[in-house]
Amino acid sequence: MRKIDQAFQLSIRYTDKVTNRVDFIHTNEKKTFILKKKSDQERARMEAQLLQDLHRKEQPVPVPLKTTSNEYTVQSQDSFYVVYSYLDGHLIAAETLLDQQALVKQSGYALAKLDNALLEVSDYHPFRKRHVYTSLYHNIIPFMKKEAIALDVVHLLTELADEMLLLEQLPTQLIHRDPHYRHFLYFEDTVNGIIDLELVEENIRVLDPCYFATSVLRDVYSSPADVDRWFPAIKAFFRAYHQENPFTIQERKAFWLTLLSIEAVMIAFFSHDEERMEKNRSMFLWLYENRQLFDELIHLR
Repeated sequence: MRKIDQAFQLSIRYTDKVTNRVDFIHTNEKKTFILKKKSDQERARMEAQLLQDLHRKEQPVPVPLKTTSNEYTVQSQDSFYVVYSYLDGHLIAAETLLDQQALVKQSGYALAKLDNALLEVSDYHPFRKRHVYTSLYHNIIPFMKKEAIALDVVHLLTELADEMLLLEQLPTQLIHRDPHYRHFLYFEDTVNGIIDLELVEENIRVLDPCYFATSVLRDVYSSPADVDRWFPAIKAFFRAYHQENPFTIQERKAFWLTLLSIEAVMIAFFSHDEERMEKNRSMFLWLYENRQLFDELIHLR
């Protein structure tokens, strides 16, 4: 920590560990910063430069600090460390979010603005390019077949293969890629921060709002009453996004397919954890059976 203190000249008083790679830094000047441990220095630099550009576009993202040698990272052993500004705000439980449709709408507006800003800087930041359709049919499904994981889901995805080709027609750009609702910080009646952009990549834009939607569903899925409240809230979320950053008609037709794709990826990702895998499998089947809900979103205004 002394090396970090010297590099960023923070005058650290004490730290609080959040996770094994994240700490709060508290300084003698009563300021708070976020310290994150990274394994890839170049990726860390790219993310820091992107955050600076997004901050200049007035996006509520953490701002990385520079060291006395004008770098974003400090190396200690085999790891690299980045220090970020602290954003005021608090997390909201999924059940609480469903009760506060105004905040759901604010989340839609905020993510739409962020994605619009990411589009504007896409040409200047060479993050990896991926595509939902390619990942699903060239990697995820073959893996699930080989390991005999959720073969009922594999069967349904195989039947949907032709329809899933719609995903290949969708616009791509830099996206957050991990806009879990718990990566949104709320202050009073607005979104005051969107954090954790470590997974930024070029992919279909619609993946971002669909990921937000599934993250909320995942955390309320054990409560049938909350699941019933989920779609009306998410409909308001998609409408708010659309008002700020309009979806194409093809994107609106692809909401359901994208949601299924996300759950398939989660099934494969948690294949080592039977409880989590089964939860995502159940969510996939629920989404599959409720397609008519998402057909309503084709006519967003």
